[in-house]
Amino acid sequence: MSIMYKYTRQEAADKLGISTRSVDRYIKAWKLRAKKDGKVVYVKWSDVENLLWNWETKQEVIVEQKVINTEPVEQKTITRNDENIAGTLWAIYKDLKEEIVKKDEIIQELAMRVWKAEEVAKNSVSLLDFKKSQYLLEESKSGLSKEVENLEKEKEKLEDELKYEKTSNMILIIFVIVLLVIAGTVWFMQI
Repeated sequence: MSIMYKYTRQEAADKLGISTRSVDRYIKAWKLRAKKDGKVVYVKWSDVENLLWNWETKQEVIVEQKVINTEPVEQKTITRNDENIAGTLWAIYKDLKEEIVKKDEIIQELAMRVWKAEEVAKNSVSLLDFKKSQYLLEESKSGLSKEVENLEKEKEKLEDELKYEKTSNMILIIFVIVLLVIAGTVWFMQI
């Protein structure tokens, strides 16, 4: 397996501190990219690291917010200007964090599209095989057209023979009827 996919399902679950079923859910939700090698599923290490990093930074932000919110008011020596700067910096930090998350999602979506395209390309027929099958198809069509021509000629020949048979049968029937009429007339004349 390539270096990009170095964690097994179980290793990814252990690294993230979640169950393998949760890893499967993340794979199904395209939060983790995976490849199967035989019966073993490998997870892309960068996705695991990004997910782990996102979780840790979210926890740090929550801890930082708690610290800011739990400080007593009388111990603060922050001026009004400092509060505005801190609030602005916090807002910029949040905006940048959201933008990074959005870009990570876009990157993961594009990576999934590339992966799907690779799978389609891997499962599709090569151009050489396609041309070869087209050639064989055309060759079989020409063979079939020759066979159809031969059958048409044989059909015409059989139709001609059938016409000849019908004509000779009709002549024979007329001849038998004429003979019967003559024999009847001769027999009637003798009486």
